[in-house]
Amino acid sequence: MKVRPFFQRLALGALVGLIATIVYRLIQDLVATRAEIRQECWTWRWLPFNTVWLWPYVSMFLLVGLPWFFMREWKQVKRFAICLLAMALTGWITFLAYPTACVRPSADGQPRYYAILLIVDQSDNCMPCLHAAFSVLATWALATSSSFFRNLMGRLLLAVWLGVLSVSIVALRQHTDVDVLAGMVLGGVGAWGFTLGETSPATHTDISSCRAPGGGNVKKLQDCGECPIMR
Repeated sequence: MKVRPFFQRLALGALVGLIATIVYRLIQDLVATRAEIRQECWTWRWLPFNTVWLWPYVSMFLLVGLPWFFMREWKQVKRFAICLLAMALTGWITFLAYPTACVRPSADGQPRYYAILLIVDQSDNCMPCLHAAFSVLATWALATSSSFFRNLMGRLLLAVWLGVLSVSIVALRQHTDVDVLAGMVLGGVGAWGFTLGETSPATHTDISSCRAPGGGNVKKLQDCGECPIMR
């Protein structure tokens, strides 16, 4: 990847992340006093709490960060940004209309990194779980739009990553199982929206049929990104 496209993707990703973080924290402050506190869910009964789950939990930021640089085309990156913000907007509206929070274990006797998590990531804005929603969309984007992950091993890795990450959300008591399921549904809708913008590649059998949009001269071989025989 050349320098300019790299910084374009970095800037757009940083802008989306900044907007999401600011609005998320503002909503937390607005709803903190009227949030419905959930003190138990059935998965908490058999899934033991352990601060080690924090590491797959925070790996969401890496998972969501990868598509910005692994997707082939700039239009895919822009569509990914739009889908992320659309899902975030859906979550923000829900947070304001139905504020929820989870009771989390005390930081007493726990590693310092867990205490930092409690400070940085407050217990509000639980339903739907945007952690899960963003992860589902990022997994789908990588599995369908990245040549690096668009193979059996790559998709298996993404599936395992998403599964462990989803369990960690509940195991850390950041969300209930219902929150995560709602987030996955939202993420599925976001993935569907992302797919809507994809166009079916041309089924070329001969290099001479690979032409620039609107006709004209045959593209140079190195510029023919849609010709299967050049992949």
